[in-house]
Amino acid sequence: MNIKSLLLGSAAVVVAEPEPMEYVRICDVYGAGFYYIPGTETCLKVGGLVRYEIGFDDNDDGWKKTTKARVNLDARSETEYGTFRRFIELEFANDGGETLRNLAGDPIGYDGDDSTSKIRYAFFELGGLMVGRNDTLFDGDLGGEFDSGGGDFINQIRYTFDAGNGIAVSLGLEEEDRDFDYIPLITGKVSVSQGWGSVDLFAGYDDRFEEFALKGIARIKATEALTVELLAAYESGATWFGLNDFYSGYDYSLGGYLKYQVNEKLRVGFGGQYFADAHVGDFINNTTIDSDLDDWQIGAVIDYTIVENLNAKLALNYGDGDTGRFNDVNGDGSFNGFLRLDASF
Repeated sequence: MNIKSLLLGSAAVVVAEPEPMEYVRICDVYGAGFYYIPGTETCLKVGGLVRYEIGFDDNDDGWKKTTKARVNLDARSETEYGTFRRFIELEFANDGGETLRNLAGDPIGYDGDDSTSKIRYAFFELGGLMVGRNDTLFDGDLGGEFDSGGGDFINQIRYTFDAGNGIAVSLGLEEEDRDFDYIPLITGKVSVSQGWGSVDLFAGYDDRFEEFALKGIARIKATEALTVELLAAYESGATWFGLNDFYSGYDYSLGGYLKYQVNEKLRVGFGGQYFADAHVGDFINNTTIDSDLDDWQIGAVIDYTIVENLNAKLALNYGDGDTGRFNDVNGDGSFNGFLRLDASF
């Protein structure tokens, strides 16, 4: 045996066998798109969308164009306490900049970089418990683009009890303002979902002005193609859940929306909402300033699926009223709307 053969034989002895490759496994427990994170029993889904929107308003001088990108991660696993879910969604947006104007409204320059980024959602759920940043439990509105239901994203702790038979009861503690006080917003929701449709009842209490808000939304399947949506809301005074903005709302509001599924690609809708007796919070005296000013808005929507995961939405609204919320610079009613393209994955 020569030296070369001896060295080759020794090398063959010490070279380690390659580790077996672990392929990604599909996880079908939570629906399509999930796969097991290698080496774990946690299922992960990666999703998001790219949005391009062209909007207009009678008070604008030109088109308003916005591009958005959203990325979300949805991780789930099973524990002795139920499903353990972790969810994150990030949003990046750019509106293309804006024209800078002087006090007289004359263009004097251009801001060509107006990008924003934010965390839309960041929460975990274990069984019925949810902790983190999410939509307020009071969140809910009609299916159109003209309406308002009050509320926004907020840090919170929530528990939902599933009573079975399509009935669920939720209670939340939410913080509307960092370092403001030690008393959270208190929210509640009762949901009933059956074959004929669903009913959601909402309640929220805000200690800032010691006021509360109530809301009910019904969605009724009149036929296989036609869905009727109804909304009724009441505010005892200014709350964080205001139908106009935070601490700016109305004593009551009524709205409705008809949604018709023409075919598997095309859906059309039309509706309106009436807002009565506007009010706003007085932060100096900690009271609510009431008025008898009313507003209203109507709108139509066309939704069309171009191809799978590419959807177009065309919305046109018209509003008028006493507060000026929906009016143009001359105090008359005004139109607004947008064309939106969503490419999701």
